[in-house]
Amino acid sequence: MNRTARLRARWEPWRQGTGLLRAAYGRVPFCALSLAILLLLAYPTPIRAQTSASVEYQVKAAFLLNFAKFIEWPANAFESEKTPITVCVFGYDPFGSALDELIKGKNINSRELLARRVSQLPDLKTCELVFVSEKEEKRLPEILTDLKGTSALVVGEGEDFAERGGGVQFILENNRLRFAVNLDAIQRARLTVSSKLLALAKIVHDEGHSKGN
Repeated sequence: MNRTARLRARWEPWRQGTGLLRAAYGRVPFCALSLAILLLLAYPTPIRAQTSASVEYQVKAAFLLNFAKFIEWPANAFESEKTPITVCVFGYDPFGSALDELIKGKNINSRELLARRVSQLPDLKTCELVFVSEKEEKRLPEILTDLKGTSALVVGEGEDFAERGGGVQFILENNRLRFAVNLDAIQRARLTVSSKLLALAKIVHDEGHSKGN
């Protein structure tokens, strides 16, 4: 079995939803199951050159779901107790249907999860989590300016995305997928991040941040 086939096999329980993972853990609360899968994914995931882009973004979609699970938004970020958590992809969408399939029917703290594609900056204010692909990372300054004062978690994959003000950045280290968390950006957005998630992350700060500031 080649590397691509092995990664597809690892992803299959997530993609199918009703497959092996759900069969094995169907009675486990979603919180516990999410943490178990997050810990599995946290062992740096191989992303080799020969691995297809679709598999890479299936894995990244799984990470996004777990970021949403282990981050707490302030109460005033939502209009009501029934307001959903909206996961938005800004501009170019590398996920295809993977993100929609993954979050379909999922709830976090009794809030429904929704996936949206957003092309206009003002529409980002309706999002709790915003994904910015590498093809859109040049617009990060505009995105952050438009989201100033909101509690949106901004996730991206461009070089130095987190140090430039993004909240979470996917990074490749030795051909393995990991993620970095910018604590300054998290604080600005008034988000509370689980210590379990931070323990798995590379911690970074804004460019020019001095220790002790």
